[in-house]
Amino acid sequence: MATAKEDKVSYNSVPLLDASTHVRLLEICPVSDNEDELYCKLYAAPIADLPSYSAVSYAWGDNTKTHSIRIVDYDQAPTSTEESLDKENGHTCLLPITSSLDTCLRQFRTYKELRLTPLWIDQVCINQDDDEEKSSQIQLMNQIYSSAKEVYVWLGLDSDGSDEVFQAFRQVAECMWDSELFGKDRATKWFPAPRAIFDNRIDTPEVQELLRKVVTIVVPLLREKKILAWYKRTWFSRIWTIQEFCLNQYTFFVCGDRAVLDEVVLLVWELFLILPDFHRNTRFRNAFKDHPEILSMMDSQPASLLPPPMQHLFETKGSLKRGKRASLREVLVQVSTRLDLGDHRVDILSTKFRDRVYGLLGLAADAEELDIRPDYSKSTTTAEVLTQTARSIVRTEGSVSVLRFSQFPKHHVEDPDEAGHCQPERLPSWVPDWANGTQYSYQFLDNVFSACGRFSSTADLIPTSSPFILGLRGLLIDKIEAVGLPWRADWGLKAYHRYILQYFAIIKDMKRRSAEKNSSGFDNDIYPDSSRRNQALWRLALGDCYVNGPQKRARATADDVVPVFRELIDHCNFCCSVDEKLEQQQQQQQQQSETGNNDNNRSYLNNMMHMDGKRPYLTAQKGYLGMAPKHAQPGDVVVLLCGDSTPYVLRTTGHDNSTSSSNTYTFVGEAYCDGIMDGELEGRLERERQEFFLV
Repeated sequence: MATAKEDKVSYNSVPLLDASTHVRLLEICPVSDNEDELYCKLYAAPIADLPSYSAVSYAWGDNTKTHSIRIVDYDQAPTSTEESLDKENGHTCLLPITSSLDTCLRQFRTYKELRLTPLWIDQVCINQDDDEEKSSQIQLMNQIYSSAKEVYVWLGLDSDGSDEVFQAFRQVAECMWDSELFGKDRATKWFPAPRAIFDNRIDTPEVQELLRKVVTIVVPLLREKKILAWYKRTWFSRIWTIQEFCLNQYTFFVCGDRAVLDEVVLLVWELFLILPDFHRNTRFRNAFKDHPEILSMMDSQPASLLPPPMQHLFETKGSLKRGKRASLREVLVQVSTRLDLGDHRVDILSTKFRDRVYGLLGLAADAEELDIRPDYSKSTTTAEVLTQTARSIVRTEGSVSVLRFSQFPKHHVEDPDEAGHCQPERLPSWVPDWANGTQYSYQFLDNVFSACGRFSSTADLIPTSSPFILGLRGLLIDKIEAVGLPWRADWGLKAYHRYILQYFAIIKDMKRRSAEKNSSGFDNDIYPDSSRRNQALWRLALGDCYVNGPQKRARATADDVVPVFRELIDHCNFCCSVDEKLEQQQQQQQQQSETGNNDNNRSYLNNMMHMDGKRPYLTAQKGYLGMAPKHAQPGDVVVLLCGDSTPYVLRTTGHDNSTSSSNTYTFVGEAYCDGIMDGELEGRLERERQEFFLV
């Protein structure tokens, strides 16, 4: 055991001249026995003039710091490239670290190339007890990770067959390169998209031969769930690791004593995307009709073979490599909405809830313009951080479309204090919490609506006395008079055909009541003719959007929708007409019918799925028909807000003292309103603009 002094490290001995322009780097001192204590050197340098260094991305795991490293006095110790470190007489200080980092550094110490390389590791290089320094350093994360020579993703020691998984990654890459389908230059900085090559050329002998090789490599590991175990390591669920992975061109996954370039992992991941095609794609099955062993291997696997969750990582990194950066809103939407993978769902985690914003700032193209500065001071609440983020996005983009992701019920966003107590929820109704499972609402297709006409892209903001109040101008369309039952996108619901008919009977009755309102002396009819009113029956249930294959994504049209809608209704009526005995005898057939296995029935029902939980509504005066969030109720109002292309539902409240209760509202959610989605009320919006204050 060393006799060096046992002082605890004081970051004052390794000061940052300016935490917004300087960083610390760590060097691992080599030793003859890897069981020996960890000796490291820590020093500071301006970020504009750093030596060549590597950055490390890892999961902290348990935040309890149960281990320590010895920080060697920089002036008194020999350089870390020398093996003759004088441990007995050199002055060292102890720096507590987590168990996961201890394991990581010990493994890295065995790699000669890393012993000679300065490292940036957040847990050591940032004084975690100094909130001001931490806030400043986080603003440098973009530079730190993008300027590093490479980034090492530490996943932990070998376990659950991870060595076999890494070997499979390399074998697949070798097979792909040897095929020359991706070019002959192995020094490429990013692979062509294998999925596109497989799909477009599945009929060629070259692709079939390659797939025969790689399928036999990866499918056994899928069957044994070894690849799934690898993907389920903690690193994949941390918010900070997203930008740490994406910002650098050269990123290596490290597990135990194995390392593999991220591009190789991408090759295998793209392969996963085409494996389900062996189940459902006739071209794929025909291509392998002379290789029954491959089809048998695929048929023995579940249809869902894709492990979680790499899409948000590789798509984001691919965009950065192509020079395309998304806005913070787009990054937040991507990360918050794209990880619901059924049984393989992975929740993105963060030590502090506010890190859901701070952890993605380094990826945002508009980070500087948003002027969001990380703030970890105890006097600043997470509600304040999320509110500032939402306001900054509205101000910067000139759009209120971020409100679409302000869903209910809201998650508890305040972190517990030292005693484990949480502050009461104080997040305004209009502010998204960006929690896991955020859902797209109606406009899952971009740029298909223009309810505000030329005012759809320009928010009309009103100054307010509190940052928690959002003042906007727009148009009150009408008050909701009645709501129907929420649509349930539940294929397994018993007697689904009866539920479907009941649902459309409610819409049909609302359509009748709408016609009565417009024939009883109110303003002009909201529809140009009765034929257009009748279309509301099938438009509402789809939110007026129809997806029919990957090449056709647009507004619903009568030619596309009416035939499949009629077949669905006819089939549901048929199911209801059979007697009990026949229904029992044909139970299997009817179960297939109820779940929409008929292609045309499934086509319409599939398009209704994105309306899950939404409910039809009828407005009081004009008789507008539409779809509202499931928690909408009579008395709510439908409005157009300048700066978006869809209407919203608001609820009047009188609890704010700084504004009149008549124009103070809580936010309910995004809406579809039939007959106004193409700017029909643009003139009224210009002439009759009103003030709305959201709290």
